[in-house]
Amino acid sequence: MNWHDWQHALLEAIADPAQAPAAAALGLAPAGLAVYRNNYRIGLIDTLAHSHPVCRELVGGDFFTALAREYAKRHRSDSGNLHRYGAGFADFVAGFEPCRELPYLADVARLEWAIHRSYYAADAEALDTSALAAFAPGQWEALRFWPLPDVALCRAGSPALSIWRAHREHAPLDGLLALPAENALVYRELGEVKTLALDDARHAFYAALFGGATLAEAAPRAQAIDAGFDLQAALLGLFQPPLLAAIDAGQGDIQ
Repeated sequence: MNWHDWQHALLEAIADPAQAPAAAALGLAPAGLAVYRNNYRIGLIDTLAHSHPVCRELVGGDFFTALAREYAKRHRSDSGNLHRYGAGFADFVAGFEPCRELPYLADVARLEWAIHRSYYAADAEALDTSALAAFAPGQWEALRFWPLPDVALCRAGSPALSIWRAHREHAPLDGLLALPAENALVYRELGEVKTLALDDARHAFYAALFGGATLAEAAPRAQAIDAGFDLQAALLGLFQPPLLAAIDAGQGDIQ
């Protein structure tokens, strides 16, 4: 086994013990390999605690560590950049039996992951409303709107945004679970990650647009939820705060 293959086998042995070569095959003592594996798992658990601090506060350090350990057992890191680790954590929480009595926890985890990814997203130049002037009124129905790398939408079945804000501001949590479900928009402005609550109609509109739908396709989805949907206000909301990286009408991007 050459040096490159040995390194690859060692990483496999650390990340996935069930399918990896034994310590002896790598010329290592079992105890030494166990130390590598333990340090690797601790690193992943600490990474999840860093990206999901409110979840950790909600359930306590011991419970969160146990939860993160179970996730790390099932999900290896596929990147040398640990800031990318944890994308499936919210889905894992949603299906994890010990969390069944905490239905809001997965929503908070999903929001925290969006906030984490927004913070580390690549910089990109945002469009302002003058970008719309490049298109004739007859083109508007065919327009497609592409979000900045730091923009994310979170749909939730609980008041996750209020819970997250209360923890961040050290405010009391009394009565928060009685609030209606909240959708959230996550974005970065002047280096700071910010959040904004969205009603169902605007969330559906933005989700359709950011998924590649044209303006003519996205507007009816919002109007089906709320007949009084204010399209003009929703369009303005794409620029204040700045959410867009590009607009196109099938003839090239406006950036």
